[in-house]
Amino acid sequence: MTSRRPLPARSLLAAGLAGLLLALAACSSPQASPAPKLRAAARQARLGEEAYLTGRLDEAIRALREAVRLHLSAGDVPGAGRSLVNLALAQRAAGQPAGALGTAALLLQLAPAADQQARERGAAGEAMIASAWLTALLAVDRGEPAAAAGALAALPPGPYAPLWTGRIENVCADLALASGRPAEALDHARAGRPASAAAGDRAEEARALRLAGTARLGLGQWTEARAEFLAAVRLEESLGGGARMAGDLYHLAEIAEHQGDAPAARLYTARADLLTGKKP
Repeated sequence: MTSRRPLPARSLLAAGLAGLLLALAACSSPQASPAPKLRAAARQARLGEEAYLTGRLDEAIRALREAVRLHLSAGDVPGAGRSLVNLALAQRAAGQPAGALGTAALLLQLAPAADQQARERGAAGEAMIASAWLTALLAVDRGEPAAAAGALAALPPGPYAPLWTGRIENVCADLALASGRPAEALDHARAGRPASAAAGDRAEEARALRLAGTARLGLGQWTEARAEFLAAVRLEESLGGGARMAGDLYHLAEIAEHQGDAPAARLYTARADLLTGKKP
């Protein structure tokens, strides 16, 4: 990967909010009837993730915020960390970069306690991995490759579970594409896809295909790129379609046009327009 650099410190949430949530995490007693709150938190987390995957982003953000609150009030810091990751992703998809960055900052603050509690329960701590990955992803979005590379270099030593292997490989592909290295991006995307598939992370598997398709376009491999984007569309269809699938279809239309397949280009564009609500 990249050379090791310290993870840049971020303190982007209001101190009052961060302090309140940290106090909830520290003071909530797992013995004080946590089961109803944990069940409610799990329900909100599930609803939020489903809404995110199907593009209902306002609904996702509301549900995931509530999941974070309920997890913390029940003393479940690892659960709050998982919901914070998904909340940041929903905010990112909704075009709320400041909100996503603030959520990532809170995750960074909670991650040590989350991992400690997970280990005490006999589970693997993943919040520090999640925090470094999310920091890198958001840095790529901001066009800050040095910050992204620094976050990746600060990842705890591996090996990682397949879920995080897939996500880390994909953000490495993002970084390589942003730095004009499509061949390297393709290698990372091809490594990320089987890991995400093994983890059952279909959204990230589709992202790996999308990244591979973009890398192949950069390499002039139009036929192979078309196959990657078609596979991404099939996965996104299984998740309910939405903006990500529409983007894949627009890429397919561009490729078909380049290959002289005008009927296919019109078909892909029409399907994408239908998903986005764009009128012909």
